Amino acid sequence: MKKKFILKKEFKIFEKQFLFFLKSKILFLNKIKNYFVLKKGKYVRPLLIFLITKMLGTISKKTYKLASIIELIHTASIIHDDVIDNSSFRRGFLTINSLWNNKIAVIFGDYIFSKSLNLALNYNHYNHYNHSNHYNHYNHSNHSNHSNNLFSNLILKMSEGELYQIDFIKNKKFSEKNYKKIIFNKTAFLISTCCEQSGKLLKKKHTLFFLKKIGILIGLSFQIKDDLLDYNNFNQQNFFLKLNETKITLPFIYSFNKASFKEKKWIFNLNLSNKKQNFFYKKLINFICFLGGIEFSIYKMKLFTNKALIQLNNFPNNSANKSFKTLIFFFINRKF
Repeated sequence: MKKKFILKKEFKIFEKQFLFFLKSKILFLNKIKNYFVLKKGKYVRPLLIFLITKMLGTISKKTYKLASIIELIHTASIIHDDVIDNSSFRRGFLTINSLWNNKIAVIFGDYIFSKSLNLALNYNHYNHYNHSNHYNHYNHSNHSNHSNNLFSNLILKMSEGELYQIDFIKNKKFSEKNYKKIIFNKTAFLISTCCEQSGKLLKKKHTLFFLKKIGILIGLSFQIKDDLLDYNNFNQQNFFLKLNETKITLPFIYSFNKASFKEKKWIFNLNLSNKKQNFFYKKLINFICFLGGIEFSIYKMKLFTNKALIQLNNFPNNSANKSFKTLIFFFINRKF
């Protein structure tokens, strides 16, 4: 990610804390953690939290805790995703399930989920002891329960997204409505939580509706861009589509629903595991391009992006707001 997006001071503190939260007394888990850290991601969600907080107020200890909780949940979810999708590579590195095995990857993902929930409990404990009188004690107990419910509900939503995906693929329910349901649960809900919770930390109640909406729109746009990137990288071992076991992308859904009965039958009869798989992949991509799947997906991505940018006009026009808009443009123009 370009340097102008990075809050250097804040991110140094965040990374140090995040790595500390990942530590384990079990040497084997630390070995996996150390490998995973080598291929660290873009930290998109913490970046959103820091930018929104700067746009509306000031960054505090609670901001760093929130960023770490969210990133732990995201980290665990992508480890599990790689197992479910049978992925061998992520961002050019071998996945944990391919380097070790599925069992270890699932356990490591569960371990990180547990870390996130432990941190969420400590996060609420910290809030409780920073408010002394009885009235605040009562209110912050309610806030604590709300936050616990929020983080557990977040994990629940992401799990539901995976189950929806498996069900829709198994039963060949290829519709844009079902696709949107999947990516809302798997991607957009997490990003909207980042945005909304940032406003709640600063007690900016009047902003929450707009922040949540912005998060959903960014999440939908972000996932569609991921779909489009899959088509640019079709020679990699992790390709965008195995109809019987992994994910269905928006370009495919749009084209599939435009296809004739004969074309649909041809798709279902594709053997994507034989020696001519690259030939079939290219043929499938040409089919998707011909029926307008790529073009339609770009249109939808830009539509969601523009709506998010319009919503940002409801906020102070400061440097953090401008950086936020620049970041949104980066999301749809990125190459990885």
